[in-house]
Amino acid sequence: MSSSPVSDSTRRLLDAVRKLELTLQSAGLPRVLARLPVCWLCWHYCRTLDQKIVRIKRISGKFDQWLPAIRSYAKEGPAQTELIDVDLSMRGDIEATKNTMWELRSYCIDVGRMFEQLGYQSPGLRRRQAQFLQILETSCVSASTMQAALAEHDNAVLDLLRSRQMEQRAADGEAPAA
Repeated sequence: MSSSPVSDSTRRLLDAVRKLELTLQSAGLPRVLARLPVCWLCWHYCRTLDQKIVRIKRISGKFDQWLPAIRSYAKEGPAQTELIDVDLSMRGDIEATKNTMWELRSYCIDVGRMFEQLGYQSPGLRRRQAQFLQILETSCVSASTMQAALAEHDNAVLDLLRSRQMEQRAADGEAPAA
C-alpha cells in the first residue's frame, strides 16, 4: 500500500472507527449497533466515490471531445500550424492528469483493503469501486490516445514546416541545410 498523506489520514480515521467500535462493544452495545460508525464511514466513502465518478467522467468526456478537434486540425491547411505543442506542455498536463488518476486508483484500492481489514463487506462499495476503477482506466486510455494524437499532429506539422522551409530555400536558390 502507498504511504501518501491521504492514505495515512484514512488509516488514522479507520483506526479511530475501529477503536470506537470496540469501545461501543465493550460498553455493552450489540455488535450491530457498535458497527454503525463503520457503516457510516462506508456510506460516506460511497458518496465521495459517487462524486469522483462524476468528475472523472467529465474529464474523460473532455478528452473524448478534444481528440476529434486535434485530429481535424491535422487535416486543415492553414489551421495545421496553429496548434503545435512545441514545449510539450499540453502532453505534460495530460500526463499529470493521468498520474493523478493513477494515484486515485491506488487510494481507492487502499480504502477497499482497509474496509476488508475491518471485516466490513459492502456490495455497494464494491460496485462503486469497480465502476470508479473502470472509469479511471477508460480515462487514462483516452488521455494516452490524446497524447499520441498530439505527438502525431506535432510531427506532421514539423514535417510540413521543414518541407515549406526547404521549398522556400530552393526558391531562393539557397543550398539545403544539413
